[in-house]
Amino acid sequence: MDYSTLAVQLFLTGIFLSSLYILVTFGLTMIFGVMEIVNFAHASFAILGGYACLLAVTSMGMDPFVALVPVVAFMALIGWLTFEFFARYTLDVGDAHVVHYYALLLIISNILALIFGLDYKFVPSGLGYSQIEIGPFKYPLLKFIVAIISLATVAGLSLYLKKSVIGKKIRAVSQSKESAEIMGIDSLKIRRITWIIGVSSAGLMGALVGLVNPFSPYAGTTYLIVAFSVAILGGMGSLFGTIVAGFIIGMTESLFSLFLPSQISPVVAFVFIIGVLMVKPEGLFSRA
Repeated sequence: MDYSTLAVQLFLTGIFLSSLYILVTFGLTMIFGVMEIVNFAHASFAILGGYACLLAVTSMGMDPFVALVPVVAFMALIGWLTFEFFARYTLDVGDAHVVHYYALLLIISNILALIFGLDYKFVPSGLGYSQIEIGPFKYPLLKFIVAIISLATVAGLSLYLKKSVIGKKIRAVSQSKESAEIMGIDSLKIRRITWIIGVSSAGLMGALVGLVNPFSPYAGTTYLIVAFSVAILGGMGSLFGTIVAGFIIGMTESLFSLFLPSQISPVVAFVFIIGVLMVKPEGLFSRA
C-alpha cells in the first residue's frame, strides 16, 4: 500500500469516527446548554436505539436504513416520556441531578440486560464486506454510509437551530433562561423539545453504530466517555466546539491507530485533551 492510499484510508477512518463522536455529543451538548444537566443516561439512550434498530430489522424484516426512521420516532417518544416523568423534576435540584441521571443510566442498562441478555449483538446490514472504490482507494461502504448519515444529521440539526423559530428559541434559552422568559418564551416547552432532540440523536447514533460494531447493554460506558471528552474539549454547551472537538479526537485517534493497537490509540486523544485543558480549562470555545 502506497502512502497516498494509506493517507486517504486514515482520513476516511477519521471522518467516520468523528461523525459518530459529533452526533452522540451534539445532543449531550444541547441538553447541557439548555437544561444545565450533565446527562449520564445519554449513552444508555444510544444503546436503546441500537436495540430498537435490531428489533426492527430482525423481528419486523425492515431494511436497516429504512428502520432508522421508526427508530428515531421511537426514541422521540422515549424522550418525551422520560422528560415528562423524570427529567422535568430534576431541573431545579442543583448538582444532585448527577446522581439521578447516573441512576437512570443503570436502570435502562439493567432493563436492557434483562430483556436481551449480556451477549454482544449487531444489526445485520446486508452490505457485508462491500467496499466503495475510487481508483486505487477502497473503503468499507457501510462505514461510508454511516458517516454520511451522521454528518447529514448534524448539519440538519445545526441548520434547524440556526434558521427555525424553535431553534432560535433553543439558543435564546441556552444563553439565558431568565431573559428568554421575559421575552415570552416558554422555557419548559423549549427544554422538553431539546431533551427529545438529544435523546433521538443519541438513539440514532446507537443504531448506526450497531450496524458497524457489536454492542451490549453496558457498552454505553464507552460512548459516554467519548461524548464527555468531546464536550469538555469543545467547551461545555458549545455546539460549534462539539463539531471541532469531534473532528480533532476522531482524526487523532485514526492517525495514531497506524502506530498503536486499536485498544490504545484512543488514549492518545485523551492525553491531547488533558494538554489542551491545562492551557484552556474552559475548553476550546465558549457557549454559543
